[in-house]
Amino acid sequence: MSKTTKRFKVKMFLFETKQGTVVCRYMLTDNLLPMLVPNQYVEVKSINKLGTGRNHANNLCVFLNYLHEYCRISYDTASNKHVRDFVTYLIYGDSEDLRITDPAAGRSYSTISSYVGTITDFYRWLDQNYGSQMTFYEGERRCRTQSYLYGQIYTYKYKYIIGRSLPDVKGSREYIKWYTEDEKKLLCNHFLTLRDEAVFRLTLAGLRIDEALSVCLSSYDPVLKIVQPTRSKKRQSAVTGFENRLRKVRIADKTGEVLDRYIYEERTVAENKSRIISDVMFLNLNEGAHLGKPLSYANYRKILRGCAYRAGLDEKTIRTHSGRSTRVMEILEYNAQNPGAAKTNVQIQQLFGWASMDAIMPYMNHNSEIMAMAAYEKRRKGGERDD
Repeated sequence: MSKTTKRFKVKMFLFETKQGTVVCRYMLTDNLLPMLVPNQYVEVKSINKLGTGRNHANNLCVFLNYLHEYCRISYDTASNKHVRDFVTYLIYGDSEDLRITDPAAGRSYSTISSYVGTITDFYRWLDQNYGSQMTFYEGERRCRTQSYLYGQIYTYKYKYIIGRSLPDVKGSREYIKWYTEDEKKLLCNHFLTLRDEAVFRLTLAGLRIDEALSVCLSSYDPVLKIVQPTRSKKRQSAVTGFENRLRKVRIADKTGEVLDRYIYEERTVAENKSRIISDVMFLNLNEGAHLGKPLSYANYRKILRGCAYRAGLDEKTIRTHSGRSTRVMEILEYNAQNPGAAKTNVQIQQLFGWASMDAIMPYMNHNSEIMAMAAYEKRRKGGERDD
């Protein structure tokens, strides 16, 4: 599809807010006219980060143009067959018109997966907000139009098509998922600011990085050493009015000491220089346009990897979520070694903010020697034989 014949495009618009400020939004256009329903979805994705909305808009734009040119239909009459054909088109190109994708210049596994993620998420959102008279197919079985609606798009497992046809050329990246005591000490000793060490120590207390960066001065009790995030998984819906429904976490005394020193030694200076009064705990400290503004996730990730490099670790193996994984294993290993003082499932769910204990599985280290020895001792005391 040439650019000149594309019906659907993504354009940048500027909008004036109620406060009189101007915000930027990327929107899908149909013959240069903004589309109502798809742009409602894009707006939802743009609230936390503009780039996220732009990426989803670009992915949907490619899909809409495909439906228009190759299927002669609109998105609200598409079925999972059209989505499967679109995935095949992304991998191979248009075989019927002899426009085949050059393998050397083809899209990667992760790129095609991002299209699938956007499309299925879009139809899930449509299903929650709108209805249709669509007819769907699940294998050879025809589904009732009123019972599944958009569900037959967003519940279909498309990624097996990608996996069987296009290997994940990037492979599975090896990360440090659980820090050793030495690695924790190394990282803590190589941060350039107290702020960065404090954020890292909060993740070691079990907070997600987004939760750590959302902590405010008003949500920290320096006497009891308790912190409470104001945002979780980039969602701010947990805080309504004066009520914060997110969990409270008791941090270690050393973490509280570093956090207190940051507040009085670094944060105060940044606030005074920038003249920006903010309740956000972690602020940018460097001189310039961003001084005194909230520390972003992207910036902290660069900081953490820079710290790893200075500590002699491979910065490519460092991720922001490993502190939380480490805390999970510390508790599981403590429970295994101290069954009489073990934390209950309710306490563990409260600490990590889980709705059920099923969420613990991705965090578990199945190669833990401590867990293996504890399981062995439990079997031995139970009278099991070592055959």
